[in-house]
Amino acid sequence: MKRYFGGKFVQALVVGAILAGSGGATMAQSQLAQSGGALTVDEIRGCLCMDLELAAKREEIATRRAMLEERNTQLSLLSAQIVERRRSLDPLDTVGQALLKNLIAQETGLRDLIQSDTRPALNQSVAEYNALAALYTTECTTRQRYTFDVEQAKKDLVCPLP
Repeated sequence: MKRYFGGKFVQALVVGAILAGSGGATMAQSQLAQSGGALTVDEIRGCLCMDLELAAKREEIATRRAMLEERNTQLSLLSAQIVERRRSLDPLDTVGQALLKNLIAQETGLRDLIQSDTRPALNQSVAEYNALAALYTTECTTRQRYTFDVEQAKKDLVCPLP
C-alpha cells in the first residue's frame, strides 16, 4: 500500500475498503501496523519543529559559507598585495619592509582564522544539519500524515528555540 501525505489518503482508504470487503483486511492492517501507522499529532508537531530547525540551519550554513568566501577573498587580496609589495620593494626601504611584514602578519592571522574557526564552524553546521535531516527523514517521511492532524498540530505549535 502506498503512503500518502496530507489529504491524499483517499486512494489508500479505497484500497483498504476493497481489501476489507475481500477478506484482506488483516493484511492491510498488519502492513499499517508494521509501518507504525500515521503520525500522531504530537509526532507531527515534532516534525514541524524539525522543519523550522532545518530552515534555520540552512540559513546558518549560508551565512557561514558567505563568511568563508568573504575571508577567502580577503586572503587573496592580501596575498596579491604581498606579491606586489615584494616585487616593488627597495631593499633599503625600511618603512616598506615594515609594511610588508605587517601585510604578511595579517595574511597569516587571516589564514589561521579561516583554518581554526571559519572552516570548522561551517563543517560543524553542515554536520548538524545532515544529522537532523537524517532524523527528519527517518521520523517524518516514512509514515503518512492526515490533513486534520496536521492542521491540529499547527494550531498550537510551540517549538523549542534552536
